[in-house]
Amino acid sequence: EGIKHGVRKVNIDTDLRLAMTASIREVFSTKPEEFDPRKYLGPARDRIREMVVGKLEMLNCRGKAGEVVDHWKSLGEPMPAHYGAAV
Repeated sequence: EGIKHGVRKVNIDTDLRLAMTASIREVFSTKPEEFDPRKYLGPARDRIREMVVGKLEMLNCRGKAGEVVDHWKSLGEPMPAHYGAAV
């Protein structure tokens, strides 16, 4: 709704941290003997990945990296390196 009214920046860090923490807590509560970070951080990364995809879809910006690159090129500006790596 905010995007319709000009909002262009949305912070999702708190949502990502909550998702990661919830995933880690879930592993610790179901497998209290687990101590290997690969065993609880892997599911946490998966949960973050799922949330990011959901947020990109909700904000209607999933799969638009090419448009960002085209925009920078049309401006004649040097494109930030992190955009070039995504395409």
